[in-house]
Amino acid sequence: MCSADNRVTIATVVDHRIPHKGDMTLFWDRSNWQPLCKFHHDSHKQAEEKGSKRRGVQDDGWPVED
Repeated sequence: MCSADNRVTIATVVDHRIPHKGDMTLFWDRSNWQPLCKFHHDSHKQAEEKGSKRRGVQDDGWPVED
């Protein structure tokens, strides 16, 4: 997600490509893991999982307003 915003950021969170929703087999399936920075995991990824549309990020790191 950072590269899509033309950023280079250290990934600090292991994200689940497919939300595990408590399924421990899916939770521990390494092929379901992807590295994300905390910002994108806590904002864009969570919004995607809740059905919201992903918005861009400005140069200062704040989301683009609709």
